[in-house]
Amino acid sequence: MKKLQHHLMLIIVLFLATVLTGCFCMQKMEVRPKSLPNAKLGNPYYAKIKVAGGVVIDEFFTYHIKPEKSGLELSSSYFTPNSSYNYLKVEGIPKVTGTITIKFSGLTYGTMCPGVEFDKTYTIKVEE
Repeated sequence: MKKLQHHLMLIIVLFLATVLTGCFCMQKMEVRPKSLPNAKLGNPYYAKIKVAGGVVIDEFFTYHIKPEKSGLELSSSYFTPNSSYNYLKVEGIPKVTGTITIKFSGLTYGTMCPGVEFDKTYTIKVEE
């Protein structure tokens, strides 16, 4: 009987260690690249962005581009259907000079632990 209790306690300890390690060893969200290249007025612009560290939930992904009629758009790249907002692209033809700001945020799915929130702001300088 003591041997059975010992094995049961060992199984419980291993289970708890596995569950807790999963939560404490969560991967941190990372948005790459750190900055986007500058643009030229009237010339086509294209840049890729990758959100790493978890699968982004489509319904919780939001973004804003200022000024609104800058000529650039942020959209998802559909490399894989389950992680479409992990791969983003900025493209278009800049219509204004100065600074264009792109800000986005979202939430990832959780597994044993809750999902992770993230946000990122990029500034693109548009020159003539």
